[in-house]
Amino acid sequence: MSELTFEVFISLTFLAAGLLTYSFRNKRNYLIGFRIGYTYMSDRAWRETNTFAGLFMMVFSVLLLGLALAGIGILAFILIMLAGVVFLTVAGFRIAKRAYEEEELSIEAPEKPIERIEVNVKPYLIAQLLGLAAYFVLAVLLWDKLPVRVAIHFNASGEPDSFAPKTVGTLLFPLVVYPLFLTMTYFLKEPAFAPLLRFSRKGWRAFAEFMTVMALGIVVIDSLMLLYNVGYVPSSWIGYSVWAFLIVTFGMIFRIFWVRGGAT
Repeated sequence: MSELTFEVFISLTFLAAGLLTYSFRNKRNYLIGFRIGYTYMSDRAWRETNTFAGLFMMVFSVLLLGLALAGIGILAFILIMLAGVVFLTVAGFRIAKRAYEEEELSIEAPEKPIERIEVNVKPYLIAQLLGLAAYFVLAVLLWDKLPVRVAIHFNASGEPDSFAPKTVGTLLFPLVVYPLFLTMTYFLKEPAFAPLLRFSRKGWRAFAEFMTVMALGIVVIDSLMLLYNVGYVPSSWIGYSVWAFLIVTFGMIFRIFWVRGGAT
């Protein structure tokens, strides 16, 4: 897939998502739309948030498509795309929260969220950002040694079976995946962000630790892929790291549900 094809595909994906989100702005569901706790507890929050999200994604898709056809570089395209996603997430959350709070003051108050649990997320966010920074420092140090096309996927035997231009292969995956962990960690202190996760304070700390370990695990795997692409480590190291990552992931998921109801 060429860079232009990728950029056009992403632009059209945003357009389709925007059209679907706007079409379902008046009907709450579990498949389509901007879905957080506030939008499930309030019809007004769902309607206002998804109206905004749908219109924003459609307009943003036109901007991305124009940039793609104008020949913008893949890295700049990715950064603009991620900036739009972050803006949509933060703005959508604020719109949903405001709509819920305004409706709460009305005669027909919506469902109440669970009591707010104070969790200090700064240490987890700092750890995740430091991990991402360390990865990019390594990428800069190895940049001139990386081949034009780098391995980005490996089969069960540990052999590379998928390649991409080094700009895409080195920067795309971390930049696309990492905001998820940062967002989930930052917003977990809000009781209505994910109301089904009725965790205690101890459970929320375990969830924040899980997000941080996942983020740092991605850093380790991506760093090993960088080192493989410059010939410093064998591909088997990547396979071992993936298996270790999966084992730790399942262990931490089990731990989350083990401590979720703890009192402290």
